[in-house]
Amino acid sequence: MKNLFKITIVFIFVSLFSNAQQISCDCKTDLDFMVEKMKKMPSYKKQIVGEKKTEFENTYQEISSKMKSPIGIEACYQLLLKQMTLINDGHVGLSVNTKFYNAEKNVNLFNNSLTDETKISDLQSSLKNKPETSPEGIYTFKNEIIGITYLNNDSKTLVGYVLESDLLNWKKGDVRFYLYPTSGKKYNMYYYNTDTKTPGFVTSLTLENGRIWSYKKEGNTNNFELSSEKVDVATFKQINDNVQYLYFKTFGNHKKKELKAFIADTKNKITADNVIVDLRNNSGGNSKFSDPFVKVLKNKNVYVITNCFAGSNGEQFTLELLKNKKAKHLGQATRGVIAYGKNYGYDYDTPSGHFKFTPTDMNFHEFIDYEGKGVEPEIKLDFDRDWIEQTLEVIEADKNKA
Repeated sequence: MKNLFKITIVFIFVSLFSNAQQISCDCKTDLDFMVEKMKKMPSYKKQIVGEKKTEFENTYQEISSKMKSPIGIEACYQLLLKQMTLINDGHVGLSVNTKFYNAEKNVNLFNNSLTDETKISDLQSSLKNKPETSPEGIYTFKNEIIGITYLNNDSKTLVGYVLESDLLNWKKGDVRFYLYPTSGKKYNMYYYNTDTKTPGFVTSLTLENGRIWSYKKEGNTNNFELSSEKVDVATFKQINDNVQYLYFKTFGNHKKKELKAFIADTKNKITADNVIVDLRNNSGGNSKFSDPFVKVLKNKNVYVITNCFAGSNGEQFTLELLKNKKAKHLGQATRGVIAYGKNYGYDYDTPSGHFKFTPTDMNFHEFIDYEGKGVEPEIKLDFDRDWIEQTLEVIEADKNKA
């Protein structure tokens, strides 16, 4: 994490200080406020010890020296992120309250663009020839076309430039996001909000099968890693005499009523020897709603499917199911936001009012080895064929081995 943000600050920070910001803040006061909250988090108490504590304190002194006078909001945000990301905790959050773009109020604090049209055109041409396996290339999402390329020849950092957009607040050459490699195929993303152009930060995204977050590489139409189930909570199906199917989109408390009804209605119906448990895009939630199925499935041949968007309690549920010796894990590595959580979910505005800090208060540190990495499947499924069909083939092969 230390090296990751060293890259971030070196590149972006120079441009932010060279372009005067219209609004500045007392960043040191915000830093002290955030650090005070961080020190109460389980992740801080578990991780910031020994050499890590020295690094944390040294970083605090280093970035404090850059805050002796008011600085721009985005420059401050990046310094606060540098301190915060010394802790490996994908649930902790820091966001910007101030809108960077508002056409009605004639506000535009965004100033991060590649303005040389020749360079933009050359970039677009060169990216069309990148191999399918390269992270570089042209990506699309809804009404945007984004060119992703390496920041410079010596960096593993990727930057996404707007090549085309139907959105009035985005123009060709605007920086849409930066991607900072962390572990394997995982990246942290520093991005700008679609509507407000306000900077934001999200951790542990996977760049694989021509996909990063919602952006998909041109020419790659394979989306089998995504579930086709159109449900808000969960569903149960009888696939054949020997295979049943469970899909869980969430275990969240906001769906408490629906989850309780699903558990009551389904637990006695699980009678097949083989059960597929599909957790693709599972947003996590409360183990109170996942634990009942651990018990129901303990003597079954369980086939757990995950993708890179399965997170939090969805990952914990995966590991609980895999304690069953007859369980197999298929698909793609999970998100990697598993070791901590938010129970009460308090948000705190910093003293300047420009930022919102959301600390974590739940401790699942026993899963720290998966934080920022995800749970790797035993069997990786192909991206060019239906994942349920592939799982049924594995079930049939296991049946023939028995």
